[in-house]
Amino acid sequence: MPELRGRSATLSRIVAIRVLLFASLAMALQAASIFITHYFDDQQLGSMMVELEANGLFRGIIAQGDGIRYVLPEHMARYTRQDDAYVTRIRSSEGQIIYSDCNVICDEHLLPQQVNPPDHWSRLLHQGKPISVAGGQAFDVQGQRIFIELAIVNDHELVMWQVLERAFIDDLAVPMTLMLAFLLGGTLLSLRVALRPVERAAADAENVDPLNPADRLNLEGMPREIAELGDAVNRTLARVYDMMTGQRLFVAAIAHEVRTPLAMMKLELSKLDQPRARKVEAAIDDLAHLVGQLTALGRLECADRSGFSSLDLAALGRQTVADIAPWVYDRQASIAFVEHGPVSVIGNRPLIEDAIRNLIENAVKHTPKGVAIEVSVGPSESLTVSDDAGLLASTEQARPEPNDGVGMGLEIVRRIMALHRGRLEPAVRAGARTSMRLVFAERGAD
Repeated sequence: MPELRGRSATLSRIVAIRVLLFASLAMALQAASIFITHYFDDQQLGSMMVELEANGLFRGIIAQGDGIRYVLPEHMARYTRQDDAYVTRIRSSEGQIIYSDCNVICDEHLLPQQVNPPDHWSRLLHQGKPISVAGGQAFDVQGQRIFIELAIVNDHELVMWQVLERAFIDDLAVPMTLMLAFLLGGTLLSLRVALRPVERAAADAENVDPLNPADRLNLEGMPREIAELGDAVNRTLARVYDMMTGQRLFVAAIAHEVRTPLAMMKLELSKLDQPRARKVEAAIDDLAHLVGQLTALGRLECADRSGFSSLDLAALGRQTVADIAPWVYDRQASIAFVEHGPVSVIGNRPLIEDAIRNLIENAVKHTPKGVAIEVSVGPSESLTVSDDAGLLASTEQARPEPNDGVGMGLEIVRRIMALHRGRLEPAVRAGARTSMRLVFAERGAD
């Protein structure tokens, strides 16, 4: 899972990148549209230049009591008598001149002083670029009407581009930024909310037990498209469970059918008083043990966690030792049971009995005569089967391959413990003791 997270981009990132890409494309097209609309419309561009310059000049008006004085703003320094490219005249509605750098250009292009101009007016002085325009705009200052008139004859300071820049900001940057922020934020938030059930299902999938037919992905609250994928996964898990169940039943049935002929063969051989018959009986015993292992394996493969219940591990261990003790004594070995306290586990009783029997049988069959076996329970959720033969020198020797007699039994035990979410822990004291410890999951652990 960590490797997959490192390789794959999140859906939120993919959507965010694509929204930004398409938004960038839309902004580029909108910018082109704004440029074409304004740049090639000289009349509108001239009117916008008059409005921009009039607002810039208006910042120099200072109201003092009942009077008004004017200080030209620094960024409007181009409106001086030394520069005939830009001229302006600021006057009141009574005709009082508040500020002026006029020369003959004012007389040629501005309205006569005795005329009260409209709130906003403009006219092109000639067509084409650079834009030459005259116009004016009215403002209210302390209840008085102030008229700011201006003329741009030679736009060498590129007021036109300032107008276009302002148009881009007002018509593109501000609205598109707001729209993109709400669109992207709303999209990511919606994705986050919609994917929460998917994230929960992905976390739960780590603990899905294919051996439990009731343990499947929870599809509640998922978007329909993803829920359909989850439903397909659940159907696949159900088919796998059915296939595994059929295979397990087949193995168990074969092992069960073979046991009866083997018992009959051994019964007939017992009637023969010949050494060769005893050898065949020993071979049949080995074969019967193998069939028993297959039966235990079939029982294991047919089991699932849905039938687990609370078990007293001490009582179970004591009963199993009592049942197998005659068999242990017949093989000239001894067995003892030690209880370190009551231990309760969740599990399948027959399977745990099989695990304990396998460990005891291995301890008897693969050690010399006279071995002492001890089965101890507790104090934690564990059961230990140990012998004092001291045949093993390391823990690795206690992990044989499943293709030999010891390995097959231990492999069955490992699978039983895996089904119980536990583990088999071998321990060796060289030359003194070999122990096999069944460690169960704690009560309440998932």
